[in-house]
Amino acid sequence: MGFKEGVCPKCHERIQVPEDRERILCMYCGQEIETAAAVSALKEEKEIAAKGMSCMDIYGEVEEDFLSMLSKLDDPMKGFKKQTYEGMFREYYRQNLYIIEAIEKAYCVAEDKDAFIRQISSDFVGRAKEALDAIGKKSKKEDRQIRNNMAMVVYIIPAIVEFKGASSQILSDTLVEIWNDTFDKTCIKTSSYDLIESGFKRRFCYITTAVCESLHKGDDCYELNLLRDYRDSYMLSREDGEAVIQEYYNVAPTIVKHISRRPDSDEIYQGIYENYLKKCVHLIEENELEECRRIYSDMVEEMEKQFFFSEDSRRS
Repeated sequence: MGFKEGVCPKCHERIQVPEDRERILCMYCGQEIETAAAVSALKEEKEIAAKGMSCMDIYGEVEEDFLSMLSKLDDPMKGFKKQTYEGMFREYYRQNLYIIEAIEKAYCVAEDKDAFIRQISSDFVGRAKEALDAIGKKSKKEDRQIRNNMAMVVYIIPAIVEFKGASSQILSDTLVEIWNDTFDKTCIKTSSYDLIESGFKRRFCYITTAVCESLHKGDDCYELNLLRDYRDSYMLSREDGEAVIQEYYNVAPTIVKHISRRPDSDEIYQGIYENYLKKCVHLIEENELEECRRIYSDMVEEMEKQFFFSEDSRRS
């Protein structure tokens, strides 16, 4: 069996590729790769070196497309349902793969890799802030920020993570860090396609999950599963279901973060359980689904009033 020299398209380490295999596992990163792609990656790496291209030369070819990824996602909630998300995400990933691949190539030749990622991340968030600042009406600006948060969490960050390249984790984490530092009342998290797909079973019950964890109830406890099924079946079937989910995405992670930082967090979560979640569970069991929606909405509204802003922001 003969071997050829290649480069792993994911981690960019030099590897020996068996000539009689179509696919192999990279010995460095463990990713399954096509042997032909590894040979082509080495050829491309040599061509880049011969041309003396810098990381910014490579990135420059897709810079505008990268900075426009957010503005092209006007309605990120469209198709964000259990039955349609996979197809929507796969198509989005396919359309934008060339951008992520170019950033990966640029990252691999960059002398200061951290500085390169921070620069392009800052430019990306800066473009988003310019567009948001140009909106005069407060309500429209808030609506756009919700949509932007959703676009980041549901498509842009998961697409970067899905690539599983050497730059994927640092780019996604840096984008999230700068995003949260730039926009008030925002606390998005690094997400992945796999996490979101599994989340359709859990329905991202941030507050409910935090409450159950504080009460030492498992992720598969009765209350969580019941409320997740309720959200998947009833909430998403409502005309305003997607709008409710958008709003929940925007406020719930920050509420949980601020409660969890408090020394009396366990008592707060116990109160949420007793005053809201137990009632919701009982109403679902009795098929009083609309009343459950009202109580759950009241809970989120009350938690937002009490805990959405940090103590520092209240004092300022």
